[in-house]
Amino acid sequence: MEHETRNRRENELTNFWKNQPVDRVEISLARVRQVANAFERRVQWRNFGEYAGCAVVIACFGYYISIFQTTLIRTGCGLVMAGTLFVAFALHRRGAARTLPEELALQTCLDFHRHELERQRDLLRSVWSWYLLPFAPGLAVFEAGVLAQAMAQPNAAAHETRAITTFAIAIAGCSVVFVSIGVLNRRAASQLQREIDGLSALERAS
Repeated sequence: MEHETRNRRENELTNFWKNQPVDRVEISLARVRQVANAFERRVQWRNFGEYAGCAVVIACFGYYISIFQTTLIRTGCGLVMAGTLFVAFALHRRGAARTLPEELALQTCLDFHRHELERQRDLLRSVWSWYLLPFAPGLAVFEAGVLAQAMAQPNAAAHETRAITTFAIAIAGCSVVFVSIGVLNRRAASQLQREIDGLSALERAS
């Protein structure tokens, strides 16, 4: 649902630029500010959702540390929490919303907005390096710890196949989620590129 809402907003902004009559178009300062401010709000809401998700992940794995006693599981939890903090920091450093300064002239506003679109596009394109991979070590160690704990039970031999199958399904599930997130973010980056192209076309025609 979040991605559908985001895509709808992106399409609206893209059409805002691309559906202008290019034969007699005039780009007004007020219009540029309107679009730039809408994009800023869009980024702010996205980041708010990501920060909230990071808080939930840290709370959940902090709870797991308190209920699981094995070193391997607790290490995995700690790595996941560390990866989550890294993601939150990277998002704040590279993807924070920036406000269009009030005193800028028209061309400077256009350059500012284009730069913001390009910055967010590049952020989404590199989602594997800063958003997904930081979770991988912790999740792998956590699942390995759960498997090791299951295999250490007195009746583990009778349930060995089920334990290994559960471990494989968990790893496969994480992989599917990772790939899905990567694909969705690549599509969102392509949408931002279309916004950039629409802005450039409108600017050339004005």
